[in-house]
Amino acid sequence: MTQEHSSPPGGGASSAAVRKATLRKITLRMMPILMLGYFVSYLDRINISFAKFGLTESFGLSATGYGFAAGIFFLGYILFEVPSNLILHRVGARIWISRIMITWGIIAAAIGFVPGTTWLYVMRFLLGVAEAGFFPGIILYLARWYPAQERSKAIAMLMTAIPLASALGGPVNGWILSAFEQVWGLEGWRWLFIIGGLPAVVLGVLFLLLLADSPDRARWLNEAERKWLSQTLAAEEVERRKAAPLGRWEVFRNGRVLVLTLVYFLLLCGAYPLTYWMPSVVKDIGQNLSSVQVGLISAAPFAAAAVAMYVTGRLIGRRHNSVVPTAVALAISVVAFVATAVNLDSPMIAFAAITVATMAAQTAKPLFWGLPTAYLSGAAAASGIALINSLGNLAGFISPYAVGWIKDASGGSNSLPMTVMVLANVLALVAVVALGLRSARRSTAVEPVLDRG
Repeated sequence: MTQEHSSPPGGGASSAAVRKATLRKITLRMMPILMLGYFVSYLDRINISFAKFGLTESFGLSATGYGFAAGIFFLGYILFEVPSNLILHRVGARIWISRIMITWGIIAAAIGFVPGTTWLYVMRFLLGVAEAGFFPGIILYLARWYPAQERSKAIAMLMTAIPLASALGGPVNGWILSAFEQVWGLEGWRWLFIIGGLPAVVLGVLFLLLLADSPDRARWLNEAERKWLSQTLAAEEVERRKAAPLGRWEVFRNGRVLVLTLVYFLLLCGAYPLTYWMPSVVKDIGQNLSSVQVGLISAAPFAAAAVAMYVTGRLIGRRHNSVVPTAVALAISVVAFVATAVNLDSPMIAFAAITVATMAAQTAKPLFWGLPTAYLSGAAAASGIALINSLGNLAGFISPYAVGWIKDASGGSNSLPMTVMVLANVLALVAVVALGLRSARRSTAVEPVLDRG
């Protein structure tokens, strides 16, 4: 980026001061609401893992049926993801993300009143429809506020909400199950959904009132800050448009976007079973644990993952190429998953291994998003990011269902289902390395032309 694009009148020192002040204001204003929103969305998505035991008791839900209930959320999510993000691109993030939060909060709370498995499946599907577009909408929103050099750090900060939701959600959900059992005649598992859904409605209203669609509408930035940010982002947009697909529909036949979609699908195939099956694995390994104890133990790997994601985001800092860090995280997760599977008879070793696997698998996700946000622009960014996220999230349906099916077919084994996570991460690692090698070859081919020019 050239100095002309990034410096307001006053020179380099003034530019650095404006940059620091602008990014600080953006982070303090936006990130708490975005992180809380993502925290609640993930909590509403995964609290079914703690309701599993109550659902089995109330409705006779099998492991396969539970896997279907956990996964059908993603069918609704996937079907409406791209249309939702295109609407966001047209009407603005402020209105559309607020709508998403409010509707999913209402539906999430309503799951607490389902009378049987059929309505459980229907409401989980509708929850996916309501939430569709939220995460890719936030990624697109961050790309309109954070320069490329700061974006990976911002995405890593946002995505710490995932392990935090799993870490804090475990003890809280365990407590709700115990403390709210038969309150007003409702089982404790119903209160998980009711209590979990209401914060999303509140956050939707706050998002509408406190945030702006773009920097030029942010009254909380001064004129110099708005000018620096607008010029910086505009210059980056020009650079992206030189290589990125230009139309919103071109991404569907763009090879690089399709490879990124495959990588994200495989990456999530390795991560989602951790979230949905961790309480079950902990309860099986540690006999006679209470709901609160299961919640506390299940929380530890995700708490460690939150720290790993934050530290990694700080360490990679302004690195534009996320290929190497993503590949390293995937490689570590493969080794740790294998170590977990072969040591399930040794609870302490298995728990240490699954903690490392969780840290690596969760950290790979924000690292991955540095790749598409550095490539896509304009309407193509809206549809491309939604496409990657929506098809990638097929993993949310396929992998929990596959784990449940393997668990039932193997007579309750916890080690065999881990082949899903191991194989997915191996294939994701191969695809990321291939993508990096292709990009390196392309850069090498371009350099002589640049030198001659």
